[in-house]
Amino acid sequence: MQVIPGSPGGAERRTTPRRRPVIKILLIAPRNPESFWTFDRVLPSLGKRCVFPNLALPTVAALTPVGHEVVLCDENVEPVDFDTDADIVGITGYVVHKPRIFELAAAFRRRGRFVVAGGPFATLCPEELRGRVDVLFVGEVEHTWAQFLREYGAGAWQAEYHEGEKPSMLDSPVPRFDLLKVDRYRTMTIQFARGCPFTCEFCDIIVMYGRRPRTKSVAQVMAEVEAIHALGVSNIFVVDDNFIGNKREAKALLRALAAWQAARGYPVEFMTEVSLNVAQDAELLELMKQAHFSTIFVGIESPRTASLQESGKVQNTREDLLTSVHRIQAAGIQVMAGMIVGFDNDDPSVFEEHFRFIQEARIPISMTGMLNALPKTPLHARLQKAGRLIAESVGDQFVFTNVVPGGMSRLQLYEGYRHLLTRLYDHASYRRRAMALILGRGALLSTRLLAGRGDLALFLRVLWTCMLAASPRRAWLTFSMLLETACRRPRALRDAVTLALMHKHLYEYVRDTSARLDQLIAELRAGASPGLLPSAGQEPFTP
Repeated sequence: MQVIPGSPGGAERRTTPRRRPVIKILLIAPRNPESFWTFDRVLPSLGKRCVFPNLALPTVAALTPVGHEVVLCDENVEPVDFDTDADIVGITGYVVHKPRIFELAAAFRRRGRFVVAGGPFATLCPEELRGRVDVLFVGEVEHTWAQFLREYGAGAWQAEYHEGEKPSMLDSPVPRFDLLKVDRYRTMTIQFARGCPFTCEFCDIIVMYGRRPRTKSVAQVMAEVEAIHALGVSNIFVVDDNFIGNKREAKALLRALAAWQAARGYPVEFMTEVSLNVAQDAELLELMKQAHFSTIFVGIESPRTASLQESGKVQNTREDLLTSVHRIQAAGIQVMAGMIVGFDNDDPSVFEEHFRFIQEARIPISMTGMLNALPKTPLHARLQKAGRLIAESVGDQFVFTNVVPGGMSRLQLYEGYRHLLTRLYDHASYRRRAMALILGRGALLSTRLLAGRGDLALFLRVLWTCMLAASPRRAWLTFSMLLETACRRPRALRDAVTLALMHKHLYEYVRDTSARLDQLIAELRAGASPGLLPSAGQEPFTP
């Protein structure tokens, strides 16, 4: 191997004897650690192995020039073939996948495979992957992936590839959904835009994708929807971190989707992530309803205004939070919430505020976590300078947050968080807000009780899982929700079935999470405290 100095991008260029013309590529998405999002506990009842695929796999496959052989492997739905004869093994993943990315890369390199890595973790933490893979992709790969394959085929390549300017989304092809094992997922994924106009201190989206939202054309997205519909899929998650970052373009797409849905009898339900200011745009809400967006995920973060202001979440302070959430629900759209505890302006009373808000907001599914400082974010830089970052794990024990809180002790944070989770997913508390949503939600666009055989089969599996083979408390929760819905709002029976099933995952996940929290709480009570990370010359922070 020869190193040629002065190669593009400041990275070394490597040469090797010319490869065969057809390059065989294996692209891997690592298995997901369990979380609120994964719904592992109910996937068997759904007849699926994973909720949705990592969109990077079919996208990079589509970016691969014709003539090469591409195989996709999502470890969440199938085992990894470590004995592959692929010329290139590509691995993608988020920060949460770091341990598994390291394991996969090491395992393939031991077997003599050529390993490349990209995605959010590689972009945010390239220094942690250098030396662990053969080639590293930092940033988006609309242009650098094909460049690498040309250079690899010619026998010369760079150790790192960096996108210069943010690529236009107009250059992104229709993903190769056909290469996925579609029947093993509940939902397919598409992407309309990258970037977000807001400046939340804790968020890594603007670090990776910038503050200027870049969108695909309406024609591009409609082609993707058509491709997924042709595969027989009826659920699509638009994975944008903020679908309405560019409202004008979002409205244009929604109008096209609404017309497409109406012409076909509303065959697809959409879900996406949006900022809370969607509630202040009546036209936008109506268009989302007409396009059949049944659920949106909103980063509400906190009911405490001081904490929202501290984090730069100013878009959530424009009007009363409950008013905003209820207006979205009145449009027939369910709100799933992202909530955070542990801001500097949070004291021990904040946990009661969170519980009361989530109950009154009629939000059954709240993905509540402790504040974490992600690499390269403004929050990470601020807390590192103040000496307020701790290791993400001690031994084999994950510590849930890498932040030393400013408004309470770590013991108070862990105890308050554990109590909050337990209360939120207690059977009675969950039932109360789930039924409030079912009965108070605005009129649904599609009011079919059962959309087909799939819904009937799901209904029967839920009856078995959540009633006949369940504990008395779960059976009561399910039966009472179905009965009350059948009597008071029968057209919403599908919602009752879905929310009863979702509680199984949420309750069991919280139960096991609480057990791990108990270990940390016991250690903190005993005086054990994982050490602070180096603080860039500052004195350690004392909570």
